[in-house]
Amino acid sequence: MVSGWYKMKNIPGTVGRVLLIMLAVAALYAGNLFLKPVSTIKASLAQLSPAAPLNVGGEIFRDLNRNGVLDPYEDYRIATELRVENLLGQMTLAEKAGQMFHPPVLIEPDPLFQVFMESMNGGISVEERITHGFISHFNFYGSARPQAIAHRLNELQRVAEATRLGIPLSISSDPVHEVPRGGGIASFSLAGLSKWPSQLGFAAARSPSLLEEFGRIAALEYRAMGFTTALHPMSDMATEPRWSRNFGTFGSNAALSSVMTAAYIAGFQGDTLTDQSVMTMVKHFPGGGPQEDGWDPHLKSGENQVYPGDNFDYHLAPFITAIEQGMRVVMPYYGIPVGQTDEDVAMAYNRAILTDLLRGELGFTGVVCSDWSVITDRNWGVEGLSVSERYQKSIEAGIDQYGGEHQPEIIIGLVNAGHISENRINESVRRILRNKFDLGLFEQPFVNEAKITERVNQPLFQERGLAAQRQSIVLLANEVGVLPLKENTRVFVDGLDPTIAADYAQIVDDPDKANVIILFLNTVFNGNQPPGTERILDSMVATLIPDEDLAFNADIVDKAKGYAGEARLITVVDLNRPAILTELVSVSDALVGTFGVSDEAILDVVFGRHSPNGKLPFELPSSMSEVRTQLEDMPDDTANPLFPYGWGLSFGSDEKTSDRN
Repeated sequence: MVSGWYKMKNIPGTVGRVLLIMLAVAALYAGNLFLKPVSTIKASLAQLSPAAPLNVGGEIFRDLNRNGVLDPYEDYRIATELRVENLLGQMTLAEKAGQMFHPPVLIEPDPLFQVFMESMNGGISVEERITHGFISHFNFYGSARPQAIAHRLNELQRVAEATRLGIPLSISSDPVHEVPRGGGIASFSLAGLSKWPSQLGFAAARSPSLLEEFGRIAALEYRAMGFTTALHPMSDMATEPRWSRNFGTFGSNAALSSVMTAAYIAGFQGDTLTDQSVMTMVKHFPGGGPQEDGWDPHLKSGENQVYPGDNFDYHLAPFITAIEQGMRVVMPYYGIPVGQTDEDVAMAYNRAILTDLLRGELGFTGVVCSDWSVITDRNWGVEGLSVSERYQKSIEAGIDQYGGEHQPEIIIGLVNAGHISENRINESVRRILRNKFDLGLFEQPFVNEAKITERVNQPLFQERGLAAQRQSIVLLANEVGVLPLKENTRVFVDGLDPTIAADYAQIVDDPDKANVIILFLNTVFNGNQPPGTERILDSMVATLIPDEDLAFNADIVDKAKGYAGEARLITVVDLNRPAILTELVSVSDALVGTFGVSDEAILDVVFGRHSPNGKLPFELPSSMSEVRTQLEDMPDDTANPLFPYGWGLSFGSDEKTSDRN
């Protein structure tokens, strides 16, 4: 999902495009600003009194429907299945339909993103979505600190508590534990939380126990703020190096990805869901990696998933493991699995994928939540259907919940018109409510705002996050043994913070004065994937998604060559997307690969405070011509990779070996 398109890359043309887009939505935004206060007042008038405590035999319960008796759904002593059935039996069709939607909640968002979202929501407040739309699942968007997030979510939980049945809110989030420059689409750095490497970094570290530890710590921080669902991990396979979302995967090896997926779920959820767990929404079934020519299906230009190597089942392996590990929610991707089913329609509309394969063959019994905006925006293969027909087709295919959408009235209309049975709606709502109960939300939806600082970003969490960053770093080349550097070396840094580097070496302000130059290069990003449509939203999204070129441009290569003529050159490359490093390795005395880590972690390795032991989670091709001839669904299949899967050196080692595990 693109919950962070507003994190604009520093690329030519972005500012102009954004200004044009802002002008296009400004009128809508201005009008909706006047409507939103009215919506909030409307929601307030609909609220009932808060749930009163109910004393039964000395035990305290929440009287959520305020009827003065203990209903089974309010009784935490009985089985979840009985509680679900009791609540379901009290719900109206409108209350059931509301459970099937998962729109955003904005908390101190980027201003540009807020302008866009407010212009699109018709002036309807989150409060009204809760009180009149009966929606109880929301996806956090924003850049607020943990204290502000907890405060706002407590406010909204009080609104939910005062509805007829008092159904609590479930709040989800994309990854928010990246370092400030880490990650990419739908992956963020939230101030006030511990910082860890990207999923690729964990794969490079090759430590399931370290990943499980991250999950436990991240879950503590999520629950402290009020988040109970993680819109991650990505268990897609990085078999197509040009695909822009490789950064969020565990790499190209299905066995490794399966092990890491299991560890991730175990860390966040524990052995089973409890009031301490964060539920993982594993994505993107049945594996979103094999994108035609590497184009991403957030855009129409990338709608096709292709399997020229007849390797469909390879991409299923991590999801099979996830089901075995207790996956409770899964998210299908946007793409069309070309030639794999009886009709070429996107996963959310594809009954053969969601019902026959996922539920029938693989035995999944949990919730299927669509990727974001599959009805209103990214409806590949069914563009000719009306909005109502898209809902009907996707429900018949197996969708239980809609990410990013907020139109329960259409589902109500489909049931009332006899196009979908209420029993089918009940099936989805049962699955959804089961998760709410097991997460303990009916007992305690609120968080202790006074305890936030004691529960997030603790020194131990920071220390373990930095240790994980160090373990993820891969030493690609060190032919002349220039690394590790001595700490009294005169160093010029380009791309790293000189004030941090000053703790390691004598920093100079001119490369002419340096013995060593450290050049850090961000993830390769040369241009944009074409939108494939003329829609405003797609133009926005296109500013975030790179084109297919994995080679650094001539300006960057020339800079590296110039530095190599001045001093020893250490090139550090962020590999949250595979890059062509053939020219750079030829001019560098040492080459280091990272996956969304801090300057401190990089310098700890470069100066020998930590010995590198990371291994590449995918191969690095030697040229774009070889990338173009590999097969999208086959792992690590370029003819002459510069560095193979599993490659990684240690100090004092010049062996040309790799770890294939």
